[in-house]
Amino acid sequence: MSGLTTLMLISFLVMVLIGVPITFATGSAVMLYLVMGGDIPGTLLAQRMYNSSASFTMLAVPLFIIAGELMNKAGITKRIVRLSTALMGHIRGSLAHVTILASMLFAGLSGSSVAAASSVGGMLIPAMKEDGYDAGFGAAVTACSACMGPIIPPSIAFIIYSSITGDSVGKLFLGGIIPGIIMGISLMVIAYVISKKRNYPVRERSSTSEKISAVKGSALAILMPIIIVGGIMTGIFTSTEAGAIGLLYGLLVGLLTKELPLKEIPSILINGALTSASIMYIIATSQALGWILTIERLPQALVAFLSSLTSNSTAIIFIILGTLLIMGCFLVDTAMITIMTPLFIPIVKQYGIDPIQFGVVMVMMTTVGGITPPVGNLLFVASGIAETPVLRTAKAMVPFAGALLISMALCTLIPPLVTFLPNLLG
Repeated sequence: MSGLTTLMLISFLVMVLIGVPITFATGSAVMLYLVMGGDIPGTLLAQRMYNSSASFTMLAVPLFIIAGELMNKAGITKRIVRLSTALMGHIRGSLAHVTILASMLFAGLSGSSVAAASSVGGMLIPAMKEDGYDAGFGAAVTACSACMGPIIPPSIAFIIYSSITGDSVGKLFLGGIIPGIIMGISLMVIAYVISKKRNYPVRERSSTSEKISAVKGSALAILMPIIIVGGIMTGIFTSTEAGAIGLLYGLLVGLLTKELPLKEIPSILINGALTSASIMYIIATSQALGWILTIERLPQALVAFLSSLTSNSTAIIFIILGTLLIMGCFLVDTAMITIMTPLFIPIVKQYGIDPIQFGVVMVMMTTVGGITPPVGNLLFVASGIAETPVLRTAKAMVPFAGALLISMALCTLIPPLVTFLPNLLG
């Protein structure tokens, strides 16, 4: 690695540490490399940046974002919360379990952790505070349960990973199902233990008729991820086409339930465009940085370095995940996936690690970055809704974060937890 590359990386890290937004930090580091005499044509780099965000596969990102917005505006979040309450409301710490289950179900609609935290948290954090739950606990449950957003399909993170590696989006979607369920169960166990210790309230068990009514009310919402994953798995449509179908489905559900005002559609499209633009900008600048590092042969250097440490593939994965955990304190998940995937994939291939398993556990680890300061956006979103200090939320989050890390470790040590369903595709 040249001195110029080292200077670029140092400038990037310094900017991230002093709080420069990740998009500007990445773009500025790339510009510094070019201005200081980097041996890469600027036009070629610009073309690379454009292609990274303008591919057919990446078109699925804004489509899924808008689909999630449509479903949320159509009152689907309320229906999911109602269903979750009917199923989990009788357990000690009922609202915490409702939050976790609702986040799992909402993840299948939006594929976005921030969307899950703001939508579900906006409804349930005030309810938890009203029922006597600690505000920090409510924020912690919300933030950590939102981490399942990028894991349970459809997932924007898996689409980005697939666009870089060329692996099947359908297999990645299937690979995330069991890990997502494991994450949800582990969070529920922690929530139950804490709730029992603090004697948080229990709601009355819902009657059979109430459960049936809740299932009927949310059937259209639950059907969406089934259609998307089923269609991709059977080869009926691609991930991008699935995004278009998801958007159309969300629009039809909103109109059929008469809960989506037509006047809201322009604002939904604008919000979707703004969110998509920020994601695409991160992808473009991160792709440029990652490409420069690849040209400078950093992946080969990493392979040689890790090979000198150990020859055990499991140990290698944990070393990589540890690196991602540290980086997650400073980088958003999109940037981490875009920058680090090209660096780590040669190592994965070198050690014969299943790229689907690696992609899933990598995304699992990047989601944890959403709850780790100083950059953790889920931490700030949940704390803002709960109107509680970030440090208070971070403290309450420790056992839940531990559960997420244990879930990730299980999926690393037991590959079939990830690969079983994808292998059914052949």
